[in-house]
Amino acid sequence: MLGRSVIRIVLIGAAVVIGYLLFNTATTALKSHRLAHDEQSVRADIAQLEDEQQKLTAIREYLSSDEYIESVARRMLGLVKPGETRVVVSSPDAEPTPATEKPAGTTWWEGLFGP
Repeated sequence: MLGRSVIRIVLIGAAVVIGYLLFNTATTALKSHRLAHDEQSVRADIAQLEDEQQKLTAIREYLSSDEYIESVARRMLGLVKPGETRVVVSSPDAEPTPATEKPAGTTWWEGLFGP
């Protein structure tokens, strides 16, 4: 009788230890799977941000180029190079139409950046 009780206790103890180890292994595998998924997501985000950084760097380089500065000076400020003649073309109809008429109270930047 005593031998059977000891065997039973040992088997129950072994079953508990095996159950704990299986649970712990399953939990670790689940965490590993989640981490792998998170890693893929972060890598995709990094690739997207690197592309965005390259685009922004290209825009920054263009905006600091002489070509862009000259185009802004000519187009927005009406400047010309020495020796050039500025030509302003106007239409024969000098009366503003309601569609092109500037509403009262608007500033120059609203006209520039407005809808």
